[in-house]
Amino acid sequence: MNRRIKLTSAMLTFALCICCLPKAGLAGEENWKLGMQAYSFKEFTFFEAVDKNKALGMRYIEAYPGQQLSKENPDVKTDHNMSSQDRRLMLQKLREAGVRLMNYGVVSLPNNESECRKVFEFAKEMGIETIVSEPPEDAFDVIEDLCKDFEIKVAIHNHPKPSHYWDPDTVLKVCEGRSKWIGACADTGHWTRSGVDPLKAIRKLGAAGRIISLHFKDLNEFGNRKAHDVPWGTGVSKAGEVLAELARQNFKGVFSVEWEHNWLNSMPDIAKCATFFERTAAELDQSDWQWIFNGKNLSGWDGDPRLWSVKDGVIHGETTPEIPARGNTFLIWRDGKLKDFELRLRFRLKNGNGNSGVQYRSKEVSKWVVSGYQAEVEDKPGKVGFLYHEKGRGWLVNVGDFMVINEKGRKKVVSKVSDVDELVKTGYYEEKGWNEYRIIAQGNHLVHYLNGYQTMELIDNDRVTNPDDMKDTKGAAREGLLALQIHQGPPMVVEFKDIRIRNLETKYGDAVLLFNGKNLKDWHVKGDSDKSKWVVGKAKMSQENPKMLVNKGGSGEMINLAAKHGDSIDIFSDKKFGDCRIELQLMVPQNSNSGVYVMGEYEIQVLDSWQRGTELSGGDMGAVYGASPPGINATRKPGQWQKYVIDFRAPRFDSSGKKRSGRRGKARLLRVELNDQVLHENLTMDKETPGGVAGKESPGGPLMFQGNHGPVAYRNIIVKPVKK
Repeated sequence: MNRRIKLTSAMLTFALCICCLPKAGLAGEENWKLGMQAYSFKEFTFFEAVDKNKALGMRYIEAYPGQQLSKENPDVKTDHNMSSQDRRLMLQKLREAGVRLMNYGVVSLPNNESECRKVFEFAKEMGIETIVSEPPEDAFDVIEDLCKDFEIKVAIHNHPKPSHYWDPDTVLKVCEGRSKWIGACADTGHWTRSGVDPLKAIRKLGAAGRIISLHFKDLNEFGNRKAHDVPWGTGVSKAGEVLAELARQNFKGVFSVEWEHNWLNSMPDIAKCATFFERTAAELDQSDWQWIFNGKNLSGWDGDPRLWSVKDGVIHGETTPEIPARGNTFLIWRDGKLKDFELRLRFRLKNGNGNSGVQYRSKEVSKWVVSGYQAEVEDKPGKVGFLYHEKGRGWLVNVGDFMVINEKGRKKVVSKVSDVDELVKTGYYEEKGWNEYRIIAQGNHLVHYLNGYQTMELIDNDRVTNPDDMKDTKGAAREGLLALQIHQGPPMVVEFKDIRIRNLETKYGDAVLLFNGKNLKDWHVKGDSDKSKWVVGKAKMSQENPKMLVNKGGSGEMINLAAKHGDSIDIFSDKKFGDCRIELQLMVPQNSNSGVYVMGEYEIQVLDSWQRGTELSGGDMGAVYGASPPGINATRKPGQWQKYVIDFRAPRFDSSGKKRSGRRGKARLLRVELNDQVLHENLTMDKETPGGVAGKESPGGPLMFQGNHGPVAYRNIIVKPVKK
């Protein structure tokens, strides 16, 4: 599938600029981070703002001083005077939602070292990278010293005229001669209100390298202090041109959505802003997503014109008593095929009835009829999110299940990825509302997410006998069409929008399941087997003693029921690997400790670090033991399932068995993620960490779990070797 840049109508005004842009790389969110300024939800608590941030699919937030922390803590305000306990509650809420607190402001930084230090200490403790302020000019000597000491940036904000910094020239004046720790928080809306052209201001500040972050807006009027926000790309603030200019400058930083209009019902408009941002970022090569529906017509799509159309910027599929579907019918994307990919789209069953689906890796068996994998669209919580094989093997994976299908097509539920009842309680699906599918397919490994919640996982080793035979629909295709379904039956309306895809690396081979969910026959313990407390079952944190796990019986999980330190022993796989990707889920109770040993020799720490803040050590959850602490604290509550994804490059040895010298010979943790948060990238390992299987490096090795430090459970343990 070839990536193609398609210009929307909102981009035509600056298309010529784009043609001249240098490639900024396909770093996606690593280049541009989109988040919320919590002030957009000032009528709500900070906790509610975090929930809204998550619902919008954003992973970053900027706090401001004075917002009520939560409904449970109505007297607590989010600012640098919060108690340690309240700060901990704030951090835990952010971790639960998978949202990072990046900026704090607008906050006062007076010419008073002790007062400023309080703000910087708060920022350091909370993991904040940038403080947003409008300091007096005589305070910058103090501020700059603190920036260097704490390694935290200060971004000068511009409120509208007549505030001190409304003119970008004033910001440049105070930055002159100072370090890059001092710069601008460019508020494009306030410039618009002040009669300052946002594009010219961005060019001026960018030329001096002084843009640190943005409060990004688009307004309905220029030069009017009472102008209000409108969805990005529809106002007078030149939103598209400003983004193009920032791409040209190779800006890397945070865009905070600050919406100051229709305070109580702003979510739909903010969602439009996010869509504009994501689509424009892709067109500017600031992300590797390809948007495949233009929001105007069905260009690139093919289906029954009686049933499919575009209404109000979304794909609209509708049947009526007068115009029914003649069997299941599909709108097919004709501009490419999907192989290894990630797909995101939003859908809704508008009237709450009917049945639909998202087809992928499918083949066309007749006009507008396809066969293949289908992610279910149904207005029934507990069912929507499962995997079906249209015109093939039928029902495959229920919501909540982890399944393996072998080479002969035999299906087996190995474990769980989530509890269906808990999913329904948390509201993983919004009935009659917009919902987002995230579908990942890589080799034989398929995963579905719905509104951020994992709904199923499959390793499919069944194969199509003849991929070129349209009638051979029984096996598992590795490549095929994308299509959207209207199901035959009663009248219905289904709608889709925000459809984008990206190619995934093909360097990994098929997923190999290391633990069969039934027994430990493919694993060995390190030492005296009589000391082992490893069992198979279903784990739960004990209510009587939350420092312990209990086995509820059943199967699917590898549980270490150690009662204390030294009460059990380590366990490792029979299979050995070199370069690979490892994916697994784990659970620890309170204060417990374990470790994941890659190749049996390089430990990534497993620990209950829930009560920890952002100052982490080499022994905390996610640390590479003794080598590097995690970049952030991404830990979940004890007793909850957590997920590691580890990309690893093995050390290199010559033909005589001697390790090659220099950096090229060393093992490397290419990327370590915990709960979708990046902890490490390109971390070179000088040697093995203590406590491994053999205590020395080698070209390949097993996966080992530490068992002599406390209770822990593991499940859904997958290794994907790098293709030779």
